[in-house]
Amino acid sequence: MDHLGIVDDILKEETRCALIAAINALGEPEREILIRRYYYEQKPKEIALALDMNVKQVDNRLYQTKLKLREALPN
Repeated sequence: MDHLGIVDDILKEETRCALIAAINALGEPEREILIRRYYYEQKPKEIALALDMNVKQVDNRLYQTKLKLREALPN
């Protein structure tokens, strides 16, 4: 048995669950921007058009949201 592989799998699953919880705890439009960018792989310009924002606002929100998520997740 590969015990280290099992431990790695458990840690990855815990990190994934923590990430999902942190994303769900975000407010709007941060959650919407993050999901559009990384799940639907939309470009910031597409997101800006869909949410009636300018591209710089989308970029700033993405940057700030990623910082929040890093702080919320275990190292």
